[in-house]
Amino acid sequence: MMFDLAGILVPIGFFATVFLLVRIIFDFILKNRLINSGQIGAESLKLLNHVSDSKLASLKWGLLLFFSGAGLIVLDFIPEATLRNSPLPFGVELVFIAVGFLLYYVIIRNQKSNTKI
Repeated sequence: MMFDLAGILVPIGFFATVFLLVRIIFDFILKNRLINSGQIGAESLKLLNHVSDSKLASLKWGLLLFFSGAGLIVLDFIPEATLRNSPLPFGVELVFIAVGFLLYYVIIRNQKSNTKI
């Protein structure tokens, strides 16, 4: 049961690249409109860029990739996961991804509650 990885990864990579380029372009247009309208200055935009903390985004994606990989490793050790029409692999993988999201939520919630005090 080997998948053609190039047939799966190339479209995903293409659409992710297109999405990121469109997002960068629209963010640039939005910032220019804000500056040209006079509602916000260039200094304020620099502050807005620093508010969106890239460390938290890296933490989220790191946790999701870690738990997704852990789910795939666990699936390798479950003999019933190789059955052709079994929903078990999907369930196990979704549980691991959900644990990654929940762990990220707990970390963020604890961090926000500690900063408000």
